[in-house]
Amino acid sequence: MTRPQSLYRKTVLILALAFSLVLALIVIISDEELRERLGSAYWVLGLAITGCVLLVLAGYAWDHALYQRLRALNAKAQPLQVEEDGEGAEVSSNLESDADEVIGLARKIERMAQALQKVEANYRGIVEDQIDLICRYRADGRIGFVNVAFEHFFGKKRQELLGQPFPFFDRGLSALNASQTEVISFEAETTALEGQRVWFLWTVREIHSPEGSIIEYQAVGHDITLHKEAEVTLRRAKEAAEAADHAKGEFLAVVSHEIRTPINGVVGFARLLADSQLTPDQREHVQMILASGLTLESLINDILDLSKMEAGKLDIEHTPFALHKSVDEVCAFFAQKARVTGLTLVARIAPDVPALVYGDQARLRQILVNLVGNALKFTENGGIAITLGCAKGEPIAGTTRRKLRLFFSVADTGIGIPPEKLNLLFRPFSQVDSSTTRRRGGTGLGLIICRRLCELMHGAISVESKVGAGSTFHFTVEVEYDRADTPPPFPAVADAPQAART
Repeated sequence: MTRPQSLYRKTVLILALAFSLVLALIVIISDEELRERLGSAYWVLGLAITGCVLLVLAGYAWDHALYQRLRALNAKAQPLQVEEDGEGAEVSSNLESDADEVIGLARKIERMAQALQKVEANYRGIVEDQIDLICRYRADGRIGFVNVAFEHFFGKKRQELLGQPFPFFDRGLSALNASQTEVISFEAETTALEGQRVWFLWTVREIHSPEGSIIEYQAVGHDITLHKEAEVTLRRAKEAAEAADHAKGEFLAVVSHEIRTPINGVVGFARLLADSQLTPDQREHVQMILASGLTLESLINDILDLSKMEAGKLDIEHTPFALHKSVDEVCAFFAQKARVTGLTLVARIAPDVPALVYGDQARLRQILVNLVGNALKFTENGGIAITLGCAKGEPIAGTTRRKLRLFFSVADTGIGIPPEKLNLLFRPFSQVDSSTTRRRGGTGLGLIICRRLCELMHGAISVESKVGAGSTFHFTVEVEYDRADTPPPFPAVADAPQAART
């Protein structure tokens, strides 16, 4: 903004008047004859002229300072007025369009005040229309503003609420002090006017002055009662589901134990009959009874294992066992079946795999038996290969042992699994072929048991498969080994050529 012409003329006149007074004072001081004629009036006249000069200069300085302050106010008012009214041409005009600069600035300040009133009205309307409870309170906790929702909830008029303490002042202040932030949130329960309990999520924010000091606090309360009720309902449903699941697990365990006793009797007597003198037809019938009994016994064992896992009662042991020998024993267990079906069964163990480890031998063998049994069941040509590697982990404090992660894979050349069926493998009672005409039996529990056993031993299981090209199951388990372990002391199990270890 340039300096207006009227102000410039006023400055010239003031400075000219001051110069004239100073010149007159100099003439009076330098003229001795005039000084003698005036006598004592000389000093009065000199002081009067000096006072006039000082008064003129002070008035000029005051006027200039006032003008500068008005210009600053005008600069602040102009963008606000442009934003509110859109009257860019009128507002952008400088002070030269007004005959009197002070009047022009006063008009602009008046427009700024009107614009501020509009802005305040707009924001107040937004706040008043909110369904959340909104209030502002001072540092002593006394409320200075509330919106309509706040009035309605507490059933009081605004005048009655102003000056009253904010109900959660202490909690909000302590939370702000503890968090060292300008905004905090907390949940609180309160009683509505009708008497019902309502939960609110309160957000408290500090309101700062331009200098940075806290002048008041703003609190916004959002009703989360429905959310809280949903949480309670969900928790109760979860507890009911867990109770039902626990009851189911106990029922399965009890029933399985009760069924196991007669099944053992059936299997035992079937074996006795198989060793007695029987006709070929009778022997065939007994073998069918024995096979069915063994299948049912395996199913009962799987159900028992699954129920123990779901109940969290299946413990994993950490006892020493011969890892290489365990793998050989699994191969030996299936050697006869592989030989009869014309399949190869090999085990490949990496040289760095320790011979002696600490873990649960029975559960590890259970996983291998399930996977190798499935591979033999779904493979008609080719063979099955067991591969074992390891990765040594960090030392275990206080002992000479270290963590050891075992990497197993069981690969076959069987029929493979369609991609859309892979996600069904590790679900209870799920089977790839669930039709009534399926050729291969199974309960659908083996793989889910394998997965949960791997998880209990801090591992995981996965599968890769291609239809017609076979499947490969990968699983990992975590065991321990002693760093002073020696090379494998156990000789390989001498099996038939179809079951070998390389």
